[in-house]
Amino acid sequence: MPEKMRVLDLLEAGKISAEEAARLLESLGKSRVFDKEKRDQVEEKLQRFAADVNRFAREVGDKVQIMYKNVEPKIKKASHTALEKAAAALDELAHTIHDSLEKGEAAVDKAVDAVDEDAPREN
Repeated sequence: MPEKMRVLDLLEAGKISAEEAARLLESLGKSRVFDKEKRDQVEEKLQRFAADVNRFAREVGDKVQIMYKNVEPKIKKASHTALEKAAAALDELAHTIHDSLEKGEAAVDKAVDAVDEDAPREN
């Protein structure tokens, strides 16, 4: 709007002719239409871009869900296997400790028996 007022002021002051003013006003009107057309084009491009981004996000989400469904059983199986192996290792460790304690007790018993045999006997 300020441009139109400027053209009218120039016309009123006699600095431009009515014909020049008409041409300038027409030109300003066209630029406004062009600006509106450009805005409409930009708006349309933005809407298409937003639709593309939404579609891409849905596709990525779908692929992540599929990947999770494929990986979940493998993770469960790996966890189960790891727990089984850990339990087996602990069982083996417990047996080893038990065997060592039994051998230790047997060695102590043998040493005590040896000492008892070598000890002088009281009559």
